[in-house]
Amino acid sequence: MTKNIPAALSDWQTNVVSQMVPNDPSKLAEYALHISRIVAYSNLVIQDELAKIDEIGKKIAKSMKSSSEFRPTQFIEKINHQLYKIENFKGNRDDYYNPSNSLLNTVIKRKTGNPITLSILYIQLANSLKFKLYPVNFPSHFMVKHVLDDEENEIIIDPFNEGRIMDDYSLKELLDHFYPKMNIALTRKLVDKASNPDVIIRMLNNLKTSFFECQDFDSAELVNEMILGINRDDQHSLRDKGMVFLHKKRYEQALKFFNLYLEKFPEANDVDTILELIRKIKTSDL
Repeated sequence: MTKNIPAALSDWQTNVVSQMVPNDPSKLAEYALHISRIVAYSNLVIQDELAKIDEIGKKIAKSMKSSSEFRPTQFIEKINHQLYKIENFKGNRDDYYNPSNSLLNTVIKRKTGNPITLSILYIQLANSLKFKLYPVNFPSHFMVKHVLDDEENEIIIDPFNEGRIMDDYSLKELLDHFYPKMNIALTRKLVDKASNPDVIIRMLNNLKTSFFECQDFDSAELVNEMILGINRDDQHSLRDKGMVFLHKKRYEQALKFFNLYLEKFPEANDVDTILELIRKIKTSDL
């Protein structure tokens, strides 16, 4: 993994953040591949990886005599058949939190990933067919959607589950699965189009969680700083900056950012946890 954090962050700012287009989903695969290059694969050639996706798109296009005659559900069927039945891509349920699931080039190579990387791949494939899809930041399970011509109806697709089309019942079932006993209401806001910065931040958060799980704190620090490069006031990243310093036993710096977190977000739901960490640092009870 990259250890020269200042150089990596300069690369990130120059090649991604400063050029990020907020609402063009066709750029998401490129941004995702830059994450792979900066975090783990310094020699990665972005265009070569995009070409691999385009090759799959060409196979789909070849099976379609005239895409102008296809209904949206037929586009989805064609993508699903090629991606899951022919190319054998699938959601990685057995090793869900492996960092590789958040690195798009590795997903392309291993043909397995998490909901967000498979969604970005799905969007890029659809884009090559001129079939417009948008990212959906659904709670705990990323998806995509196609908006119909009237702008009032949409088709929501779950790329992690072989491109399953989701109706309201399926979406509510998914909410109840991830948030049992909370009875969260299914609202249209939950399936709004997500901006590119929001998608990339969520992708980086997944990666950061994986690095914390495997105790790779240098990589967790880098990814956390990449998030702050997009949104310097990101709540969880401000807290996690303190967590990185805590794990690295840099206690004064950890205290600084835990206190800043409490100052900025006094109503956060983990205030008691952070206060307890502060107490342990001050009493050397770690």
